[in-house]
Amino acid sequence: MNENITPAMQQYYEMKEQYNDCILFFRMWDFYEMFDEDAHIAHKILWIAITSRNKNSNTPTPLAGIPFHAKEKYLPLLINAGYKVAFAEQVSDPKLKWIVRREVVRVVTPATLSLEWDMYDNDSNNYIISIVESEGFYGISQLNIWTNKWSTGEFNSFENLKTELYKLWPKEVVLEKKLFTDQKLKEILEKKFSLNIYYYEATSKSRERLLSHFQVQNLEWYWIENKLLSQKASSMLLEYMESNQKTELNFLNSISYTSYDSYINLDESTIHNLDLVYNFSTKSSTIWTLFWILNKTKTSAWAALLREQIIKPLNNIDEIEKRHNFIEEFTKNKILLDKVRNKLEYVSNINTILNRLALNRANPRDLLNLKKSLQSIIEIYEIIQNEWSDKLKQIIL
Repeated sequence: MNENITPAMQQYYEMKEQYNDCILFFRMWDFYEMFDEDAHIAHKILWIAITSRNKNSNTPTPLAGIPFHAKEKYLPLLINAGYKVAFAEQVSDPKLKWIVRREVVRVVTPATLSLEWDMYDNDSNNYIISIVESEGFYGISQLNIWTNKWSTGEFNSFENLKTELYKLWPKEVVLEKKLFTDQKLKEILEKKFSLNIYYYEATSKSRERLLSHFQVQNLEWYWIENKLLSQKASSMLLEYMESNQKTELNFLNSISYTSYDSYINLDESTIHNLDLVYNFSTKSSTIWTLFWILNKTKTSAWAALLREQIIKPLNNIDEIEKRHNFIEEFTKNKILLDKVRNKLEYVSNINTILNRLALNRANPRDLLNLKKSLQSIIEIYEIIQNEWSDKLKQIIL
């Protein structure tokens, strides 16, 4: 390293060494600056100019930067290209004489991009999953940031795990480090699903970590007291998320054990041949799929629920009839349907707004959207309560 390096660049290189698998957004006044290889990546993906620091030096440092208020424009481009981004913010007053202190305050990954601001993507499938393995058995933990639905499950074969991956098609996968050499799993994740894969090794005991997080004496309530692989996968996912977000994720206050007997198990060929949620002919994520045809939802949370229901159809006749009754009450009354849909236009993704509030990352627009959303939900309940069928009241209210 150059002996004449400035204190600020010394900070940069120390942070970059810690987060060498990330693009480092290094805050300098009103800009996020990137150096060396990060600058070249930013130039290629973001189409921004690349200059240099220490232009008169024999070895000038490549430099690229973006205005800090323009991160909403540029950050998704890097994330969607498969990169993680670490934010190194100024945590001391830049007007003081001595060097500004900076810290990495969070790492943004594909599945956690929505924690930055409200990005409405009606067909988004925003799962992050973790996978662990022991003697041919696999544990999986899956979290949808859109809905805060956190669940876990176990599989007795690689084929069953592969089928579940085919249904989830997550944005991000976390593997325990020992699976780095599992070529069969890596090939499926990288070549078939084109997923972002990260490796992580949990540092704490799984059961104790979950007990501490949920503030409980045992895990019986979540049906995973004796599910060691589920515990390990869930603990690893939690620790990975908290290490990136640099805070405890108290809003993740529940987890469920998935019973794969509660829905019809569609195999890979069925999902593929019927183009249920992915069009393999056009290589489009949604166009001309069953999901694309059916999806007239007004909110991202309901779009995620619809997608899940398509690939995991119910096999319980009572639940199916309850769902049909619910839908029938709207389809037979167009006025009611239009009134409710008009109100849903103003409902944002409340879960992600509450998540950002919990992380002290909300902005005035979030608060305004939350206000509009809650007002609209109250008005929907009033419409149903005051004007419409007793059957619908029993289902909803």
